[in-house]
Amino acid sequence: MEEIRSVIRLYKDGFSNYAINEHTGISLPTIRKYLNRLKEADVSLEELLTMSSEMLSEICFPEKKPIDIGNRLQNLLTHFEYAERELAKTGVTKQLLWIEYREQHPDGYNYSQYCFHFSEYMKHKEVVMHLEHKAAEVIMIDFAGKQLSYTDP
Repeated sequence: MEEIRSVIRLYKDGFSNYAINEHTGISLPTIRKYLNRLKEADVSLEELLTMSSEMLSEICFPEKKPIDIGNRLQNLLTHFEYAERELAKTGVTKQLLWIEYREQHPDGYNYSQYCFHFSEYMKHKEVVMHLEHKAAEVIMIDFAGKQLSYTDP
């Protein structure tokens, strides 16, 4: 909010968008967007400077309207809940899950879009942990797939 207030102050003092860009480091399209939204609000610059952060935020960042996703995408997202659990099992691949999905929904997405939407779905679910260690001090091994076995001849 302080950046927006500084844009308002500089604009009120007669600075051009380029000068505001130089002073604040905010990009020109963003400055134009803020100023256009502030002009649409029909509020004087003095009132904008004294306005609470919440009210100023509502003017500059209007809530996005909820997007109505189609039935096809809704079916895919429902399938992803199942797919997420299944992928934890040994031997299950995305391609196998996609084949199951296409059997249930013949008009569904092709494999490339399935993988794209699945990666977008998982971005919000994945947990990442950064481990710091000294080189060659600790060995970390990650096994994937079926458990190893051996036969003693």
